[in-house]
Amino acid sequence: MKLENKEWKEFNFIDIFEIKGGFYNKKPKKENYGMIPFIGATDSNNGITEFYSIKNIEQSSKTGNGKNASINKKIFNGNCICVTNNGSVGYAYYQKYKFTCSHDVNPLYLKDRELNLNIALFLICSIEKQRVCFEYSRKWRPKRMIKSKILLPINQNGRPDYDFMDNYIEIIKAKQLKKWIDFLRD
Repeated sequence: MKLENKEWKEFNFIDIFEIKGGFYNKKPKKENYGMIPFIGATDSNNGITEFYSIKNIEQSSKTGNGKNASINKKIFNGNCICVTNNGSVGYAYYQKYKFTCSHDVNPLYLKDRELNLNIALFLICSIEKQRVCFEYSRKWRPKRMIKSKILLPINQNGRPDYDFMDNYIEIIKAKQLKKWIDFLRD
C-alpha cells in the first residue's frame, strides 16, 4: 500500500469539510480545575493552550465585561480537525472531544464520512502542506479557506478514498508499534 500507487485528485475544502469559524472571545481567566480544552493559535500541544470549566467559558466575553454570547456558540463538538488561521498559521490538530477555541482557529467537520483518528491524521498531513501559502499577513480565515484546495487519494468513483486513508495510517501505526516492541526487547 503505497501513496505513489494511488490516484490523487484536488478537491475544494468546502466540498470535503464543513468549515466553521472559531468564536471571537477573550481567553477566559486561568483556572486550575477546567476540563474543556481551549484551542488557540499555537504550533504545539495539539493546539491546547489551557483547560477551562463550562462556568468560566460561559462567563467570559470579548470585552471582559459580562456575557456576550450563549455557551452554545462558545463550545464546539469534537471529532473534528482544528486548523490555526492566525499566529502559527496552518497547523492542524484532531480534537476528539468538545472544546472551546478562539477565532484564530477553524474547526473542520468531515462531510461525507465519520471522522476517526486515522483519517484525521492522514487529512492533517494534506492540510498542513498548505501552511507555506499562509503567513501572518495572509491569514487562513474561513472566507479564504473555502477557496483552498486539498489533494487526496481517490476511489474508483473519483471521491476521496477514506478507507485507503484509514488503512494507510493503520499500517504506519502497526510498523511503528513493531519498532517500539523490538526496541524494548533488545
